[in-house]
Parts: sequence; structure tokens; C-alpha cells
Amino acid sequence: RSELGGFAPTVARELPFAVTKFLVFDVIARITLGFINTQVLEEGALPVQVGVGTIGLTVSAAAGALAGIAGAIVSHPADLILTLTSSASPNDKDSEDASSNNAKQDWKVIVRDLLSRDGGVANLFIGLPARAVFFFLVIGLQFFLYDYVKNVFQVGSDDLSLVLDVFYAVRQGLMDMSIVQ
Repeated sequence: RSELGGFAPTVARELPFAVTKFLVFDVIARITLGFINTQVLEEGALPVQVGVGTIGLTVSAAAGALAGIAGAIVSHPADLILTLTSSASPNDKDSEDASSNNAKQDWKVIVRDLLSRDGGVANLFIGLPARAVFFFLVIGLQFFLYDYVKNVFQVGSDDLSLVLDVFYAVRQGLMDMSIVQ
């Protein structure tokens, strides 16, 4: 039980971050490319794609940076509570059950304390600007590098789908790996 004790809090922080990051990236990239392809490009020019060419890589980095900020906003309260909970010391260090129960109680006490202070819900966003700047840079760079490396190795979305199809076939037993070797 203690091995998975941190699973739920970690999922509560990471899942909203990841979902928001990819959703915001996709929406911003689609809107930006829609605008560029309909308003900016000259007649007959090839449409810009995410991560392809200078404009596509710029769109990828910018959409990734904004997605990083959105992910930071959504996941910050859970991250703050998880950080404060892990830094809180349990009262009884002798018993694993007691420390586990204290840890579960601590997050509720910490949330109640944060909300009861002047500022209320805004206290759940203490430290958000620094986290937003960090994820602006890191996630923007992450999406830029992902698309840049895909371009360098000339990997397209069809190639990625093929790899996933092969993994699926191997997992389902539809493909004999001894043939490949």
C-alpha cells in the first residue's frame, strides 16, 4: 500500500497538466495555422504545417510555450498541495499507518489553512508566476525540439502510426517476433 501511496496525488497533478498541455497546443496551433494559411500566405503557396519549416517550427514553439503556461495554471494548486504535504512532518514517525493517515489528513489541513487565509482561493496559486515562466520555456522548447528532430530524421505522422501498429500487432500476438529476427 505504501508503494502506491503517492500515486493518486501524482496523477492528480500530472494528468490535468498533460491533458491541458496537449489540448491547448493543438487548439493554438490549429488556429494559428488556419490564420496563416488563409490570410498570410500568397495565392498558390504550399500550406504551412506544424513543425515543418521555419514558420511551422515557430508555431510549434509558440503554441508549446502557451500550452506550458495553461498546464501550469491548471496543475499548480495540486502541485502546491503535494509539495506542502510532502514537506509537512507527520506527528508519529514510529508507525507506518499513523504516518500514512497523517499524510492523508495533512493535505486536507493544508488546503483548509490556505483557503482560510486572506486571499482565499488565490492562495492556491502562490508561486504560479515562476512556475508559468518555467513551463513556458520548457514546454515551448519541448515541442520545438520534438518537431525539429522529426524533421531532421524525416519522420512523418504516417511513420509514427506504423510503429504504433507494429507494437499493437506484437502485443496482440498477431505478429511472430522470431520472423523479424
